[in-house]
Amino acid sequence: CRQRHLATPISARLASLEPTPAFNAGPTPPPPRTVTEAIRQARNSLRLFRESTAAETSASAPNGNTNSITNGKPNDGTAHPNDDGTADTAASNWPRRLIIELPMPSQRVGFLGRGSPPTDLVSLTDEADYPGGELQRFRVVRGLVEQLLEGYDSRFLGFLEDGADGVGLWSAGPHMSCVANVSTATVPSLLKLLDGGYGGRVRSPGHCLVAVNPQWTDAGSVGQPWQWRLRRRAAAALHPPAWTTLYCCRVVRGSGRGGGRGSCGVLHRAWPHRWALYPAATPDARCLGDCVLATPELPAQQLVLTRLNEARPEMRKKAKEMGLDEPGWF
Repeated sequence: CRQRHLATPISARLASLEPTPAFNAGPTPPPPRTVTEAIRQARNSLRLFRESTAAETSASAPNGNTNSITNGKPNDGTAHPNDDGTADTAASNWPRRLIIELPMPSQRVGFLGRGSPPTDLVSLTDEADYPGGELQRFRVVRGLVEQLLEGYDSRFLGFLEDGADGVGLWSAGPHMSCVANVSTATVPSLLKLLDGGYGGRVRSPGHCLVAVNPQWTDAGSVGQPWQWRLRRRAAAALHPPAWTTLYCCRVVRGSGRGGGRGSCGVLHRAWPHRWALYPAATPDARCLGDCVLATPELPAQQLVLTRLNEARPEMRKKAKEMGLDEPGWF
């Protein structure tokens, strides 16, 4: 049964799981091999989302009034915190807080004359790629954001709070803003932005805030243990239903068994299509296998690792055949 499932064409399996949008979204895009291709896919998802929501807003407001009040709260597309600290998204026609997760280009150099993969290749990165910390990371992220926002009349507005934090803000036309590189440590700056501390633009009805490559984890890690008000506000703002992941291209790697190297893969989502997981022969996108998991929601980490481990023997065999296997002394 498992073999028959894997033998089914991936395009047919993904098509059977696709949502049925009210517009022609085209076929499911394959996982990108390069950072440039990932940016192109993210731009397309952003365009489709804006077109879809504009059509829905027009259809739901025949009299031209798109700023209604629901349950006593403004229908401004944001997640309003309830008294218990949770986020209320029922008052929103559509989520206007979006996440775009772009792959970071590798900054590594060759080792012992082996050379290094092209910097544009989608690959696994870690702290070793950015020894300069958040500022070095932001310099790279800024280039990605500016490519993403081409054609949106974008303008870099500067850093939130301290430039050393590496959190930047862009305007992209009258109805969209973009914040990049927010980490758990800089969530208070994000909360200040959402609360209008840097201007009321992001709180205006119909405004869309895009978070590019956020690194926050959960509200329980924000601030200090005694800052319960801050954590309560963070819980409301970071509540998953308050955000929609518009695009994701993430190289994932599990821990190896017995000290060996873990299985690798690419987790991919391009709105409005499903989340899909592709096993990889190496910690990059040079050689990817067929989709082993497709879900409408972000799959659980344990499920992702299980599917990658199941595909690991076949991918290791492919890596050896193509001469892509990693040296054993790493």
